[in-house]
Amino acid sequence: MVTVVALGLTLAFEPTERGAMRRPPRSPTEPLLSGFLMWRVIFVSVLFVIGAFGMFFWALERGQALAEARTIVVNTIVVMEIFYLFSIRYLHMTSLTFRGLLGTPAVLIGVASIFIAQLVFTYAPFMQVLFDTRAIGLVDGIAVVGVGVALLAVLEVEKLVRRGVGIQDQ
Repeated sequence: MVTVVALGLTLAFEPTERGAMRRPPRSPTEPLLSGFLMWRVIFVSVLFVIGAFGMFFWALERGQALAEARTIVVNTIVVMEIFYLFSIRYLHMTSLTFRGLLGTPAVLIGVASIFIAQLVFTYAPFMQVLFDTRAIGLVDGIAVVGVGVALLAVLEVEKLVRRGVGIQDQ
């Protein structure tokens, strides 16, 4: 809950995406959950499940303890949330621009706060006792970030395909 709230709040301070005022407004008779939104929720949920379970089973397969595998999964989900934040800041254009990757001060503060909180969750002895977490090694940390990068890449390809075939979030 901490990560979702902290990262979600950063979006309130985001400037509007270019071209937002040129798009027609949503029809009042249109359902809140459009076909595009339902697709996006299901698609992103499946990607998160694949990333989380993939990392869990990868950790267990390598002989890591259950507590360490669970800690890797929590870190994977948090990193995926961070990379997803960078992806959804721009739904009609690529997020892979200097402006998109750098973010606004609110985004940078939010991401830094979550990063610090996650370090405390993972490495602070009192948190390890409280949540039964374990410190994770460098290889696991790189793999966790790699899953986040892969998520961003897949979402950017999905946006590119949508733009290419003319599908918008109407």
